[in-house]
Amino acid sequence: MKELTIPGSSTSTTTGVFIHDLSVRFNEQVIPLDALEPTEVLAEPKLQLAGSVSGKVDSNVVIRYIQSYRPFFYEDKEEQEDHLNLGKFRFDIDLHNGVNNFTLQLVTPEGEILDAKDFSLSYKGSFREWNETIFIAFFLAILIRGLVVQAFWIPTGSMEPTLLGEIKDADKVVRRSGDRILVNRFAYAFDFSLDGRLPIGKNSKYWLKLPERGDIIVFKFPDPVKENPPKDYIKRVIGLPGDKVEVKDGTVFVNGVALKEPYISEPPSTDHEAEIVKDGYLFVMGDNRNNSYDSRYWGQMPLVNLKGQAILKYLPIKRIGPIRSYNHANLVPATKTDF
Repeated sequence: MKELTIPGSSTSTTTGVFIHDLSVRFNEQVIPLDALEPTEVLAEPKLQLAGSVSGKVDSNVVIRYIQSYRPFFYEDKEEQEDHLNLGKFRFDIDLHNGVNNFTLQLVTPEGEILDAKDFSLSYKGSFREWNETIFIAFFLAILIRGLVVQAFWIPTGSMEPTLLGEIKDADKVVRRSGDRILVNRFAYAFDFSLDGRLPIGKNSKYWLKLPERGDIIVFKFPDPVKENPPKDYIKRVIGLPGDKVEVKDGTVFVNGVALKEPYISEPPSTDHEAEIVKDGYLFVMGDNRNNSYDSRYWGQMPLVNLKGQAILKYLPIKRIGPIRSYNHANLVPATKTDF
């Protein structure tokens, strides 16, 4: 806090003393404080604050200048001194990022406040603007990744020939890189938890539609060992809730109808007993039927584990193209289920 003597008469302090004509100055520009909008943000941190004092005052009356701001979670203050000249004053001030609060007071030696002016100036520096830009870009990237599209890598051959996995030789040298794909996170549901990043709870998904038979989906593997790290699987939807799924003599049957599957590498070599897909679950299988760890072995896939629909291969370049579902038009619609 600083105290600056105001020139005046040597007589006792009188009423009618006031501070007026406050303005800020920078780069030869003068802006009256009254002309600034309350929400206006200044781009120049170094200013001059000028003003006048009118009225007859005792020579011992002082002007107090206070500047306060919040650099983080606490309030800080800065002080600075200047001289008055014929009832006028001028301070060199440095604005800090955010809102800067100012107080000017005319005070007698006894502590009586004759007049006071409170005002605020807001400033945003280029460094803060860059930080905000980076933060917004990062937030949008997380939002897009969590809600719209997400990239995945195919490490195994369980979905061949539709999607190719990585191949290594005996010396662990990569001979073929697995396909890189994009998954539409918005195909079936709107996930408010951003794939569990936000602690919203179990009912964090707003369902738009149920996957269809023949869709290729990505989901969190329903590992019965909860201590294991999470893994993402990619498979093709075979059975919907209420469907009866059976594998017999190299053919997959859904509700008693044999599936036409031109996308598989070869017919399954083992049978699978008929089972009914439970509400809230899917029956999924890999296109490489004899080299796929799927619902035939670990059970039905919970819909809550669903992450999205595979829509595009983007690497390697020679394999760029859409990932198409296969429409099993000869099957009856699935039994309605509650999500």
